[in-house]
Amino acid sequence: MAEKKQTYLEQQLEARIHRENDTIAFAFQKEKIKLDNRVEIDMLKELDSGIHRDITLNEDELIITVRPEERFHTFRALKEKDGRSTYIFAHQLVKKVKAHSLTRIHLIVCPENIVFDESLTPSFLHYGVKESIPPYEKDKEKLWQELKAATALAIDGKYTFQDYLKFHETLDLSPQAKQILASKNEDELLEWIEQQIKSLDEKDKTFVSIPQNKWKVTRYVAIGLLAGFIPALLYTLYSLFFLEPKQEAFVSSNEHFLGSDYSEVVEVLADYEADEMPDVVQYQLASSYIKNAKLTEEQKEQVTNTVTLQTDPQYYSYWIHIGRGEGKKALDIARDLEDRDLIVYGLLEYRNEIKADDELSSEEKQKLLKEVQAEIDEYEQEQQALIEEEERKEEEKRQAEQQLEEQRKLEEEKKTQEEAAAAEAEKDKTKTPAPAGGNE
Repeated sequence: MAEKKQTYLEQQLEARIHRENDTIAFAFQKEKIKLDNRVEIDMLKELDSGIHRDITLNEDELIITVRPEERFHTFRALKEKDGRSTYIFAHQLVKKVKAHSLTRIHLIVCPENIVFDESLTPSFLHYGVKESIPPYEKDKEKLWQELKAATALAIDGKYTFQDYLKFHETLDLSPQAKQILASKNEDELLEWIEQQIKSLDEKDKTFVSIPQNKWKVTRYVAIGLLAGFIPALLYTLYSLFFLEPKQEAFVSSNEHFLGSDYSEVVEVLADYEADEMPDVVQYQLASSYIKNAKLTEEQKEQVTNTVTLQTDPQYYSYWIHIGRGEGKKALDIARDLEDRDLIVYGLLEYRNEIKADDELSSEEKQKLLKEVQAEIDEYEQEQQALIEEEERKEEEKRQAEQQLEEQRKLEEEKKTQEEAAAAEAEKDKTKTPAPAGGNE
C-alpha cells in the first residue's frame, strides 16, 4: 500500500497529524525536536480562548492534542460563506498575523492549521516555540507568502493552497488572486480587502426591498402569461437547433465507440464541450483520446485501467482537453486533482501548446517556457528523490535479509557441529573398557 502523502503542515513540522472527530493530535519524535522539558511549551495552553491543548511527553514522542470547541469551523467551511464573509475572514486573518508580537511563539499559516468562529475570527491550532518545537524561528518572508496564499484560497478558491504558494506564476489567476499575491505588505493587502468590502456595501445599497403588498396585479398576470409562453417557445427552438442534433451526436458517438472506431468518436463530438455531455459520453470521448494519444502501449493500458465509468468525471475532462490540445485547461484540472503524474503530463502538453502559439511574442514564449520547465524540473527532482528513497529502502531490506540468512546458516552450522560432538561423546561412552590384572 502506498504511503499517505504528507500535508503541507506535516512537511513543515516534520510531525504526524491525526484527526478524529473534533480532535487533532500533533505527534513529534523527540529525537527530531529541540524540546528538553514540557514546561517550555506549557504556555501554549493559554494562547486561545475556546481551544484546549493537552501536552503529553513520553520516551519517544511529544504529543500535543488540540480540541477546539464546537463553535469553531475548519477552513474549508468558508466555501459555504458568501463573498462578503470571506473578505471579512481574510481581513481578520491578515490583522491577526500582523498583530502577532510574541517573540517566542511562531506562526505557521496554512488552511489545515486555521479554524474560525461565528464572528469569522481565525485561530491557529499549532504554534512553534523558539528552541523547543517547530517552527523554531520566525521566517518573515515565508510567513508572508503563506499568508497571501491562504488569503487567495479564502477569497478566490480556484486552486489549492500549495498552488497559490508555489506555482502562482504559472497559474491562470483571477484579478482578485493577482492583486492578493502581488501585495507587498500587510497594510497594502488590508487596504485592498477593505476596498472590496466597501464596494460590496455600495452594491448592496443599490438593491431596494419592496413590500409584497405593493406588487401590482397586472404584473402577476403578465408574468403568468410570459411564464407559459416564452419557456415553451424557447424549448421548441432549443430542441430544434441544439438538443436533437446533440442527442444524435451522442448516439452516433456511442455506436462508433462500441465499434472501436475511436477517431470517429472524436470527430462526431468535436463541436461539444465536455460539460455538455453525460458522464458516459465523456468517458467514451476521453477513452478515445487516450487510444489515440502519443503514449506507449503500456502507458495506454495503465491510463485506461484508471479511467473507468466509476472514475471522477474531472479525469474525463482532463483527457478531453489533452486530446484537443488544450494543455493549460488540462493542467488546471490536474492541479485540482493534485495528481502528480497528470500535472507533469499536463505541463509537457502545455509546453507544446506554448511553442505552437503564434500569437505570443518570442519574449513571452521564452518566459512561459522557462516557468513551465522549472516546474517540470521540480516535479522530476521530487520523483527522482522518491525513487532513490525506495531504492535505499529496498537495499536496506536486502541487506537485512542477507544478514538474517547468514545468521541462519551460522546457527545451522553450529547446531550440526554440536550434534556431531554429542554423537561422538555418546559413541565413546558405549565402548567397553579392557579387563584389569592377570592370572594368579
